[in-house]
Amino acid sequence: MSDVVSKRVIVVGGGLAGMACAVGLAAHGTAVTLIEVRFALGGRAGSFEDQEHPGELLDNCQHVLLGCCTNLLDLYRRMGVSDKITFHRRVHFLDAHGGRHDLWAVGGLPAPLHLGPAMGLFSALTFGERLAVARAMLAMLRLGRSGREKLEGLPFGMWLDEHRQPETLVRKFYDPIVVSALNEETRRASAKYAIQVFQEAMLANRQGYVTGLPTCPLGELYASLPSGIELRLNTRVEELVFEKGAVSGQWSVASGQKSDVRAVGVRLRGGEELRGDAVVLATNHHAVTRWLAGSGAGASGADALVGHTGTPLPPEAVQADDRFANLDKLESVPILGVHLWFDRPVMPPDMASAALIAGPLQWLFRKDAQGRVLHGVISAARAWVNVPKEEALRQFEAQIHHLFPQACDAKLNRGVILIEKRATFSPTPGTDTLRPAQAPSAEGIQGLFLAGDYTRTGWPATMEGAVRGGYLAAEGVLGALGMPAKVMVPDLPVEWPARWMGL
Repeated sequence: MSDVVSKRVIVVGGGLAGMACAVGLAAHGTAVTLIEVRFALGGRAGSFEDQEHPGELLDNCQHVLLGCCTNLLDLYRRMGVSDKITFHRRVHFLDAHGGRHDLWAVGGLPAPLHLGPAMGLFSALTFGERLAVARAMLAMLRLGRSGREKLEGLPFGMWLDEHRQPETLVRKFYDPIVVSALNEETRRASAKYAIQVFQEAMLANRQGYVTGLPTCPLGELYASLPSGIELRLNTRVEELVFEKGAVSGQWSVASGQKSDVRAVGVRLRGGEELRGDAVVLATNHHAVTRWLAGSGAGASGADALVGHTGTPLPPEAVQADDRFANLDKLESVPILGVHLWFDRPVMPPDMASAALIAGPLQWLFRKDAQGRVLHGVISAARAWVNVPKEEALRQFEAQIHHLFPQACDAKLNRGVILIEKRATFSPTPGTDTLRPAQAPSAEGIQGLFLAGDYTRTGWPATMEGAVRGGYLAAEGVLGALGMPAKVMVPDLPVEWPARWMGL
């Protein structure tokens, strides 16, 4: 046991991927130092203190989990916060005039039969549109998971056209689901990932569509970590530290040969150096690119990779590691989140959230018991990056008045808008070839691992994808340290009707 405990791993980045990696490593006896530059954990899925109201925590952007997010649910279980998530079995859709159209499951029926009655009665769609959805869902079932993988290079818009899905149906049904799930326009997204949303959430298992919402600010979910994790908040990593070749004492980066370059630690602002048996970069890929920039990776930035003697790591060491070849080709997509405070209740108490068929806001969440405080989200928010705050708030207030006519006289007292310009990568066709593995190849930089939703997780850039990226990185580290273990948990099982139909 002493050999196991003596292994130490440094994880840089305290978002979901970093926390998942740290928790997974600690669960298997590894000592972990988790470093986060901010004052709190959570990253893009965290909270911040409202400057106008000190002590009040606001979420960066409301995040929703689904029953098919098995690894995210596992992380919450490991962190002891599962009781802070409430689950809802009815999904509300609101049209432009506040008309309510619900998606619900018949208790006891397996997937995909469980949602059949609700889809058959879904009043937002015409009879012809409902028939078109049924055809598309059947086609997705027959594809199976292996079939959707073959569609990674096909735009979902082309797949929809091939399956005769009307544009009105795309706007009323596919857009509210796909855009929010993938943070990309429905027609631009890869068919693989769009179909994955429907297969995993609606077609495979009756629990897949169930919606989970935190009952507290997101930041409170990460207030404590399991034992075995040393947490360093408000700490900035300036440099990565490497060792030269163990045999020759020189950098060994000959093409086609096993790399003799190894990550052994980090250097913090102020000069402190932390050493470990492996280093995991759990930041976004932009930060990884900045660290690599000083070593000839071709990206802009001031940070450099250095050896333990301060010798710059040669460009060949980075170029030999194929994980870094395409990071700068990943396209970033923004997300807008807005907090709205009204002078009276506007959202009904029986509605915790709603998908909005007409914009500008795409999802709406009730943030207090009375329904006076709301949070709205716009995914794939490219068009909103430069919209003045007052103009945006004016449009959002008008939308709320149309959605809830009983509150048409409600006044917006205050609004806080946050736009994450680099919220996620865009899952457009061909993106899978750009996403890096978590662990290095034999020619790559040894001891250096990547964790994040942008790595090869098999999922798009979601909270579940981030946790899977962290768990897969943990598995890679444990294997490299001679302590192989399974950290990821399996998907929900495919129920018999879905299996019989091809999924």
